[in-house]
Amino acid sequence: MYRLLFFISLCVISLRSFAHVGHDHNVPMAVLIHLAWLAPLVIVGVYLINKLVRYQSTKDSLLKENLDNR
Repeated sequence: MYRLLFFISLCVISLRSFAHVGHDHNVPMAVLIHLAWLAPLVIVGVYLINKLVRYQSTKDSLLKENLDNR
């Protein structure tokens, strides 16, 4: 799972070599603009991972509870 997130983040982060005309990556504010664009993706990713972990935890505890009741 973490490998997938790492790969996606590498694909999303823009590099200076991919800059086109009118898109200057040498400006100091360029990093902040890209972080502002990337922030919603990070927030959604953290939310989904948290939801998945909680689901797995609930599922495991219910399974353990069912096995204990037998």
